[in-house]
Amino acid sequence: MTTDTALHAADAVFMAEQSVGRARRVVDELHTTINSALQVLDDAELDSAKARLSDRGDYYLEAAGEHLSRLQRRCSDNAELVDELTGHLERASHAIADAHDLLQEADTSDPELASEVAQLKPRLAVVGEMIDLAKPMARLTAQHIDSAQLAAQQVTPPALLEPVTLERSIATAGKELGRADEDVRLLENVVDHAAASARQSAGIATEITDNARRRMAEQSRGQIPRQAAPAVGSLAR
Repeated sequence: MTTDTALHAADAVFMAEQSVGRARRVVDELHTTINSALQVLDDAELDSAKARLSDRGDYYLEAAGEHLSRLQRRCSDNAELVDELTGHLERASHAIADAHDLLQEADTSDPELASEVAQLKPRLAVVGEMIDLAKPMARLTAQHIDSAQLAAQQVTPPALLEPVTLERSIATAGKELGRADEDVRLLENVVDHAAASARQSAGIATEITDNARRRMAEQSRGQIPRQAAPAVGSLAR
């Protein structure tokens, strides 16, 4: 591995660590927005129940319908977050693949570099495995969110005249959002593991970068010709 190759490999590791960190923050935000959607759904379910028990049934049915309209907006927000998450995971995956290819060119004749590469490879492999797990989980989350949004869209003004239709939509949306919430909880664990390994990898990559630059500096100093010593007897008397 030449010095330039070492620096490029380290840059790829840093890119992967950055992308995984961003993915982790999006997962946190996704968890928050799904919880918000579940709260909206609870409000809709409560008003739906009141519609059956109150003399003001029409009022509560309309309120439940408004909650489901809010739920659709929450689902749209969640879908955008899943798209953002998928983008970060894909960028991390590409960066890890680039780093892996560059590390394959490692010159193990340098004991120090060989040791650093030996430490880095398994940690990068863990990051890659976690990302490979996270990507289908993100897709599954998106499917459940889409299903919840579709269920909420079934409640149109005419449908509010049929409490059974409203309750069915609420139940379906609740089931799908519950599954999405479970997906995100699993995603948190997987991406947490990926982020921890990515931070360790970035630490090793920093050592590789520092050592590569040190070697470059040493080589530069070695190439500077020594100043010629003055000839004997040339000193002024």
